Amino acid sequence: MFKAGTNNALPVLSRDGPLDALRFLAALFIVLYHVAERAPVSLFSLSPAFGRGYLATDFFLMLSGYVLARTYGPRVQGSDVDTLTFLKRRVQRIWPPHLVMLALFVAFFVGTSAIGLAPQNPQWFQRDQLLPQVFLVQAWFVPGNSGWNMPTWTLSALIAAYALFPMAWRRVAATRRPLALLILGVCAYVAIDQAALMAFDIPGYQLPLRFGLIRGVPLFMIGLLVARLPVTTLARRQALPLAVATLTAVIGIQALGRFDYFSLALLGFLIYAAGASKPRAWRWAGAAGKLSFSLFLTNTLTAAVWFGVARMVESKLGLPAAAAWALWALAIPATIVVAWMFERAVDAPLQRWMKGRSAAQRVPTSAPATA
Repeated sequence: MFKAGTNNALPVLSRDGPLDALRFLAALFIVLYHVAERAPVSLFSLSPAFGRGYLATDFFLMLSGYVLARTYGPRVQGSDVDTLTFLKRRVQRIWPPHLVMLALFVAFFVGTSAIGLAPQNPQWFQRDQLLPQVFLVQAWFVPGNSGWNMPTWTLSALIAAYALFPMAWRRVAATRRPLALLILGVCAYVAIDQAALMAFDIPGYQLPLRFGLIRGVPLFMIGLLVARLPVTTLARRQALPLAVATLTAVIGIQALGRFDYFSLALLGFLIYAAGASKPRAWRWAGAAGKLSFSLFLTNTLTAAVWFGVARMVESKLGLPAAAAWALWALAIPATIVVAWMFERAVDAPLQRWMKGRSAAQRVPTSAPATA
């Protein structure tokens, strides 16, 4: 039976399995979303479904809350880790590789400017936005365009969610009605989204990135609430087929039109089903899931370099349509290769260094990939 105030009814979270595979697939869709308009013919004009990459970002935000609750909730609930220590360790995990990537971004901008190559979108390279990026506060209602490495707005929003996590989980873990609490959380998210629509005449996912807390924190909390749901024996036995069917439904419904709330509900159930699955030994999934964080950090700069070179090649050689499409398509494996190099040469060594410094009190070491 599921008892209030304990997480004992939940099985150990499966690693090297469906959740890691889904995290990588979502990261790939976000990359596709970021480069869709750079295709010889914008993918957005070919199908509106390509314009819904924001759903993959929402998935990552919910997944982050779910994974932290399932993996580290009992330790937080048992007061093994206090709020300040938890937040410190989370920031130590994401901030060093973020700073390295931001430094590379600045070096790229300075280098290209020095040789007379102006950026296509100069509004995204404003000096006054660099400091908020450095300290990951650009999603905390900071005025101006949140440029540079734009996907890191999710990390900015998640830092606030991390600060709230220990207190929130202790209260959620004590509830006797986790499903009712989840319903209330979903209603709160819908109310916030509708308020944004009424106030700004745009849905929440289209709000300027400086309002990222409005979008990021509620979705993180929904993932946390999903983690509180008990995993029944039937759910665990049928977890993988349920996850496959749900993923198929998420993809299929995009062809029918825009059903954002229903899609988010399916994504929440997809996280629940994938998280309920029995432990797997999909080493490829574990490696891919680990790569997703580096892919999240590096894909914007990789695309900027790739398409800058591609633009020069096309202007000099006048490529035929087939070659132009091939050059565009190769950008996606290029982002994966660069992410793998960054993970091996930068992120993994930094993780080992930070773990060595924090060996006495280890807390979460996996960071979500978001955009």
